[in-house]
Amino acid sequence: MPKTIKVIRKYYAIDENRNIVAEGNSWEEVEEIMKKKGYKRSQYDILTVVEAEND
Repeated sequence: MPKTIKVIRKYYAIDENRNIVAEGNSWEEVEEIMKKKGYKRSQYDILTVVEAEND
């Protein structure tokens, strides 16, 4: 019998030194946090982590 899996997505901003500097539930949320911290878009990457939620 098939089992339903709930997928969780988290978004992380990673700076030039590969440090996680922000975390959010959407791409837009992370960009807004980074803008408030004074980062320009070219100064960080956004990593998307997808995992199954354990019951």
